[in-house]
Amino acid sequence: MDGPQKSSYGTLAEGRVGDSPFASSPSLRIILVGRSGSGKSATGNSILCRPVFQSRLEARSVTQTCQAATGTWNGRSVLVVDTAPIFDTEAHNQETYKDIGDCYLLSAPGPHVLLLVTQLGRFTAQDTAAVRRVKEVFGADAMRHVVLLFTRREDLGGESLREFVTKTDNRSLRSLVRECEGRYCAFDNRAAGPGQREQLEELMAVVERLDRERPGAFLRNDLFFEAQRLQRDGGGAGGGARGSYLAQVRAQVEKHKRDLEESERCCAPRALRGVRKWVTSHLGVTAFLVICVLIFLAILINLCFAQGH
Repeated sequence: MDGPQKSSYGTLAEGRVGDSPFASSPSLRIILVGRSGSGKSATGNSILCRPVFQSRLEARSVTQTCQAATGTWNGRSVLVVDTAPIFDTEAHNQETYKDIGDCYLLSAPGPHVLLLVTQLGRFTAQDTAAVRRVKEVFGADAMRHVVLLFTRREDLGGESLREFVTKTDNRSLRSLVRECEGRYCAFDNRAAGPGQREQLEELMAVVERLDRERPGAFLRNDLFFEAQRLQRDGGGAGGGARGSYLAQVRAQVEKHKRDLEESERCCAPRALRGVRKWVTSHLGVTAFLVICVLIFLAILINLCFAQGH
């Protein structure tokens, strides 16, 4: 990765290729998502092969504002957006909506990849909540663009990442891997030289697979369109346009929340309908299973009576 340039909200990174509003671009846009402390900033530095984002071991998030930096990979411009703590469960204040708006502005017209960062062997309830928060911020369709990245690759030892993922007893993690359609890789963020390049090649191979499945596609919604328009008009800093944009950010996030809740309410009836449909289309198998259960219960009851006497 060569010569990344850093930016924050309101300023497009120097040398950013084709990221002006409404322009088609061959650049690859990546947003780092996940809970605070998962290693997003260090991962961004590994991708860019340069310490662009501030990263150190802290009890709280080091990154307090959304930032972007660019580099190149095999001749292709790569934009990486590091995010503020907008995916934590307590992130529900006015400053959070500003940070979400900045994230949209920095990644417009939309990211090709949402890189969900989590620590190897430490996928917790906070990570599960962060996944839901990703859907609240970007919409449920965002999961079609998610690549799961495990930090602390060095902890694998002699085990392969595939073995770790397939053998894990963490149900939430297994469910996430299925939802991501098996798109995952791992980083050792302390790697350098050939090791750093090798793991970056693995990530880009997963990204290329996603690109083959959805050629040229990137995540887009109404809010990304508004972010492009605001950038085209000069960012609207301190004006009514900026205030209107932040109101739309809040409204969009609230809409995504309602859509998720509605989907969850409909999930149980859909599951029941699916079971009923399966039963009616497999009457013979269903009857056999019912008979087996009844025989098992009869044997169990007889054993209980025998032990009682």
